[in-house]
Amino acid sequence: MQKFDICVIGVGTVGAFAGYYLAKKGLKTALVDIYSPPHDKGSYHGDTRIFRIAYGEGEKYIPMLKRAFDLWGEFEKETDTKLFERCGVINIGHKNSDFMINIIKSVNDYKLDCEIIDKKEIEERYKFFVPNDFIGVYEKNTGYVYSDKSIITASNEAKKLGAKEYYNEEITEIKKNDNSYLIISKNYEFETKNIVLSAGTYSDEILNLLLKIMPLPCIPIFKKRKIFSWWKSEEYIYGKLPAFTFEIDGDHYYGFPNVGDGFKIGKNLSGQYYNKREERVPFGELEEDKNEIGEHARKFMPHIGDFIEGKSCSYPMSLDEDFIIDFLNKDILFFGGLSHGFKFATVLGELAMKAFTEKDFKLDDNFTLKRFN
Repeated sequence: MQKFDICVIGVGTVGAFAGYYLAKKGLKTALVDIYSPPHDKGSYHGDTRIFRIAYGEGEKYIPMLKRAFDLWGEFEKETDTKLFERCGVINIGHKNSDFMINIIKSVNDYKLDCEIIDKKEIEERYKFFVPNDFIGVYEKNTGYVYSDKSIITASNEAKKLGAKEYYNEEITEIKKNDNSYLIISKNYEFETKNIVLSAGTYSDEILNLLLKIMPLPCIPIFKKRKIFSWWKSEEYIYGKLPAFTFEIDGDHYYGFPNVGDGFKIGKNLSGQYYNKREERVPFGELEEDKNEIGEHARKFMPHIGDFIEGKSCSYPMSLDEDFIIDFLNKDILFFGGLSHGFKFATVLGELAMKAFTEKDFKLDDNFTLKRFN
């Protein structure tokens, strides 16, 4: 029977890079996924994800983002692969909103290379129509990463470093021995000393297996269906428009310039909660899908053209919408609630490696389960 130092369950946003950094450190690593990465059953598919450091979600994320930025560059050099388009990010919102106040505070506190612009400048530069008292914060050296390409690159590099892949198979049982766990599916069994659980919206299925063999803390995570879509546009193109976030009408739009396949737009706060994986239906099966983004966004982005296509994805949500990064016991490290997590993929992968290899490593209490009492 194969024996491993560590098993990564869920080879997506965190898992692919955790596998890479663990294997690079010399740990005998197993990569397990119910599908074959990259796939469209999770949260990272759809080609691109924004990378920004001026962060409206809170300053506790900034140190990780700065480290992630460096690691993305290092990983590109090590693999000789273009994964990061440094075209900049424009963040737009009301000057007194918490989101924009947090962004400007992070710019000032961390001396980020940003430019603050007014309504007139936003409309002249980007052809977005914004209300009075809206401002923009343009972050010059960030942009977006190629998400699917990143996953396949990181998992392939892990394999080159000796990691073994177990894909396209569902884990049916987990058993506990004195010093290891037995991971069982229909067609394989192996032993592992440690586990990184990074299965996103499928984490509950693994947690239910673990509950049969050990007590677990309450983990407040939920699944939310999200959509994004591509639209024709001759104005919102690469070179004229950076990646963007746009807080308005109680929601956050985000998007990417047209590079030939369309102007991509998503919404961050809307969506549908669900329980079982089959309940996350494809784009278009809900009546509101097409109009949820395009018709609303045209009020502020008048140069949106005809609809091209749309997709749905899954967001793993925590109760407070912040990350959960914590040990469930001394052997199992859990990553959950990473609804805005792809930009952090490199640093969270490195964190997984450090958690199991550095004697004095400590988790950040901002992201542990302690905050839920």
